[in-house]
Amino acid sequence: MYGAVAILGVSTLLLASCSRDGREMKLPTADQTETIAVATTIAESVAPVQELTLTAPWFDGGEIDPLFTCEGSKLSPSFDISGLPAGTVTWGLSIVDQTASDAVHWVAANIDPAINHVDAGVVPAGAVQSLNRVNKVGYAAPCPKAGEPHTYILTVYAVSQQLEVTDGMDGETMLTSLEAGSIGITSTSFIVTR
Repeated sequence: MYGAVAILGVSTLLLASCSRDGREMKLPTADQTETIAVATTIAESVAPVQELTLTAPWFDGGEIDPLFTCEGSKLSPSFDISGLPAGTVTWGLSIVDQTASDAVHWVAANIDPAINHVDAGVVPAGAVQSLNRVNKVGYAAPCPKAGEPHTYILTVYAVSQQLEVTDGMDGETMLTSLEAGSIGITSTSFIVTR
């Protein structure tokens, strides 16, 4: 036991003597303004992540042109997308009526990521479309009852794989497949009032 205490005492003494070497640092004088710190920079090796964006011909939450409704030409709306994330194999879209329990007006999937613009009334090349709220394949123009404003959501999904979907399948099923396979989602809303 005395040996253990002696070893502990010697260790403490050695540690205490190592913490000081007998030299004292002088305080800096008024003319000593330089630092010895060296500025370093680290090269940015990772490209900045681009955000998935959707640009439509209406302000988010604004009224849509009647051209795209049942009172107009019943055309599907035009829009642009950009910033599909790395790993996007296909993309898809949906338009649902939020006011009417997310009734499906349009769902399309397996769109080539090289396509970044959709023209009014045009289905993107190679797209697979589901049934809509009136049980037809493709776009169903919004047509709420007169005096009842409805809010619609246009959503774009970046998808990491080719989906196993077919033309004319149930809209909710295709929408679920898009949501499950998505690696990026963006949306915009619009109002239709008749």
